[in-house]
Amino acid sequence: MPTNEHRTRAIESLEALGLREYEAKCFVALVQLSEGTAKEVSKVAGVPRSRVYDSLEKLQNRGLVDVRESNPRKYRGVSVDTAVQTLRNEFTSHLEAVGENLKELQVSPHNGDNEFWTVSGRENVSERGNELIDDAVREVVVVLPEDDHVVDISLDWIRRSLDAGVTTLVDAPTTAVEQRILSETPGAQVYTSSREDGRNLGRTLLVDDSSVLLSVIEEPLPTVQEETAVVSNGGVGTRIVSLVDDVSQSRRRSLEESPATADTANDD
Repeated sequence: MPTNEHRTRAIESLEALGLREYEAKCFVALVQLSEGTAKEVSKVAGVPRSRVYDSLEKLQNRGLVDVRESNPRKYRGVSVDTAVQTLRNEFTSHLEAVGENLKELQVSPHNGDNEFWTVSGRENVSERGNELIDDAVREVVVVLPEDDHVVDISLDWIRRSLDAGVTTLVDAPTTAVEQRILSETPGAQVYTSSREDGRNLGRTLLVDDSSVLLSVIEEPLPTVQEETAVVSNGGVGTRIVSLVDDVSQSRRRSLEESPATADTANDD
């Protein structure tokens, strides 16, 4: 059953998509009414009568409201599915325009820097990792903590790297995580390394021995709501990567030597 909370959230969502407050309230009122006169819309929406006509006209111009020329004039909101599609098309068009105009203004792409930049939010951290992986030429290394939730959100990085056709190494904290990665992302080269488990430990991404992303979880799992990362595409990133390069090299040697070790054992 609809509540005031549903109504408030619907209005806020429409405003976030670009509708003005009175426009959002009038559209939500028409969803509740199915159809109605300006007077009826004003009453349900809580919008002054003097502002209803202007708001409904703007909604009509955006393809969200139909009008019947009766006496008095009646208004009807389009179906929810149609409204969502109309707003989606409008939003996509705006995004494309923003992208084109910003690219014209951009002096140069972010090719590298000597600083660490902070990225906040799980989705933003994931997307920044995607950008680093898309620029990979030779190798991607994903270092995982012993936490299923962090492993879950890191699988896309591993799959993306494999799809890009670059060498994909995964440092797992336990054999259980190693087996899971091997099972869910065939093609990844997985090894295990012991480490001290930190309460806020996140995930690490190393790309081509030059770019690095280091994340931490700021709230107790399993919510994983607040993830923050520091990112560097060069300079500082290169120096940080060099600190773990010896570890990475030793892991790769272990992977390369393991078949020979197994063969020797069989010969014995």
